Amino acid sequence: MWYFLKYIRHYLISNSRHGTHSPFVYALADEAIYNKSFQSNHLVQYPKGFNPKYKPLLNKILSYWKIDRLSDNLENLNAQAIWIKDIQQYELETLLQDIRAGKMLIVDQPHKRKHEKPWKALWQQEEVIVSIDLFSFAILLHRNGQRKEHFLLRS
Repeated sequence: MWYFLKYIRHYLISNSRHGTHSPFVYALADEAIYNKSFQSNHLVQYPKGFNPKYKPLLNKILSYWKIDRLSDNLENLNAQAIWIKDIQQYELETLLQDIRAGKMLIVDQPHKRKHEKPWKALWQQEEVIVSIDLFSFAILLHRNGQRKEHFLLRS
């Protein structure tokens, strides 16, 4: 029940592309997330068994940014993006190292009760410049030349 109420709250306070004041995030929302006709020939490699309900949306986002591989292994040096299924199993500093290294983190179910505190602690860190909360998953990255912002988008 609480999870459903969190979803309603997220929906009410989140923005569509028009409430987004960052050109970087606005372009993502306009050209990929809310663009029903978005097509990409870019192929993304996923971890074995990766099949959450939000995979089509995540595929659009990763394709838009031309991300080749999503890994579930923090030590995978070839992956540009890391999928964090259970955020509480990692130390904050370990996750920040990957962000400092230029990797994008995709956090699964950040609003689940057991994930909320570590998720909030992570996106509030100085190294995380852009955080995009789509409720079912969230994207964290460091982006030079942009001020720190946290975005709530409807998915």
